[in-house]
Amino acid sequence: MIKKIALLLCVAVLIPIGAMAQTLKIGHINSQEIIALMPEVEDLEKKMKEAGDQWEGELLKMREEYYAKIKQFQDTQATLSESIKQARQTELADMEQRIATLNQTAQNDLAKKNQDLAAPILEKVRKAINDVAAENGFTYIFDMASQSIIYTSPSSNDITELVKKKLNLKDRPMATPAPTAK
Repeated sequence: MIKKIALLLCVAVLIPIGAMAQTLKIGHINSQEIIALMPEVEDLEKKMKEAGDQWEGELLKMREEYYAKIKQFQDTQATLSESIKQARQTELADMEQRIATLNQTAQNDLAKKNQDLAAPILEKVRKAINDVAAENGFTYIFDMASQSIIYTSPSSNDITELVKKKLNLKDRPMATPAPTAK
């Protein structure tokens, strides 16, 4: 009698799990492939280069001024009194610190700018993935670009092409390698 009850409980538990597994639809996508094809990425890269060049110009000016002061100090230090030498060394140390601070500020600013510019692109891709998943009845979509998937079956559903189509993206032609001279 106990065996029959245990068997009945096992069947009662396994039937819903089997039914759930049959309705589960899993797909995967490569978001990096899609993002790389987005026309907005070219604009993002252009704006990031402009901002990077601006910061680099500021840092270059400061470094040139710093190196000029170092050269001036080296050229005149033999004739300077000890107190003036210390004052100049302190000034150079302060300049080094300002350059380091400006460099850190530039890195932080560029990272924030990149995040701000990328947010609408990522949101557009995320929306397209959600729309394609909903339209095609997927339960879960895994992103292969995150590299957290260990195995993908050949029968797995890759929806990358569906999302590209949703976003009207076309694959870019691959560059043909130049013939090599022998």
